[in-house]
Amino acid sequence: MRPRFLVTRPAGQAAALVDALAERGIDATAVPTVAIQPADPATLAAAMADAGWDWVVVTSANGVAPIAAAVREVPLPGTTRLAAVGAPTAAALRAAGLRVDHVPEAFRTLAIAAGLGPLQGRRVLLARAGAATPELRDALLARGAIVGEMVAYHTLEAPQGSREPLRAAVGAGLDGVTFTSGSTVRGLVALLAPDELAVARRAVTACIGPVTAATAARHGFEPRIVAQPHTAPALATAIAAHLYLEIHA
Repeated sequence: MRPRFLVTRPAGQAAALVDALAERGIDATAVPTVAIQPADPATLAAAMADAGWDWVVVTSANGVAPIAAAVREVPLPGTTRLAAVGAPTAAALRAAGLRVDHVPEAFRTLAIAAGLGPLQGRRVLLARAGAATPELRDALLARGAIVGEMVAYHTLEAPQGSREPLRAAVGAGLDGVTFTSGSTVRGLVALLAPDELAVARRAVTACIGPVTAATAARHGFEPRIVAQPHTAPALATAIAAHLYLEIHA
């Protein structure tokens, strides 16, 4: 019997992980525990054109579509450079016709700050989620940057339309649960009843990176798999390797 994993990514983003798991002989049920609400492109265009930014930093692929729409309305000045949190975000920006000037080797938000060059007096605009944590902003400020922030998208945790499909997936039996952000962890916890949550916690917990794993641990999960690099294909590979070792232990 093929192992069965739950994919909690937002609708429109789950297919890559579902397909990567399927290629490795793992069945995946996709139920989004978060929903993405893009910001108004006109508002983003005004923010990006306002202050002659040296850098615009895109911290998630979720922000690419509204940012691309904004740039179509008001093109970025030639002096403004774009940074992406990792390869998937950079690929999405390039697919939208935008040039990417920096991608950190480590696919973590904080890693961006080290690769932007001298920042004293430079103007850096962060395009991020509505509920983003302040660590990247603080790291840039500590290096002397002038930092602005704009909300490129909002993350809605625990969309009610996912409650029944999620409960059905847990009730059908799971070998593992995947998390690709802290918000996917919180969304799942909010959607499940205590007994259902206990079942989910007994399954193998697989996380896309250490920040997500830390959030999962705070919510009672035991992360046994953390992808390296922090991408969907790497997560699928890590899950397959873990299952292989379990079978042959």
